[in-house]
Amino acid sequence: MAKSKTLKKQETFSKEKAKATPWVFTEQTNISDIEECMKEALFEDDIESFQGGLLILLDHYDYKDIVKRTGLSKSTLYRMCQPNSNPTLSNVCKVLAYITQASRVA
Repeated sequence: MAKSKTLKKQETFSKEKAKATPWVFTEQTNISDIEECMKEALFEDDIESFQGGLLILLDHYDYKDIVKRTGLSKSTLYRMCQPNSNPTLSNVCKVLAYITQASRVA
């Protein structure tokens, strides 16, 4: 008598999670647009969009001011932008506090 298989390969179900609205940095983009994108990304659990917003922030704004006002090192900020990074809540809050403060000034 042939032995029947008892284990079945589990089907993988991937729930498509909602992604934040993609956008492109243009001459008209300001810091409040980046703030909106990054906050929306966090509410939608879209780390890639948050990292993209942070990278745009670092590339188009004075990173020395960001480093000074957040208390995070340049390497920490750029490490937060890497695809497999898992930034701490503390670091994310520091970045959001900086963006919120900067958008109020602008």
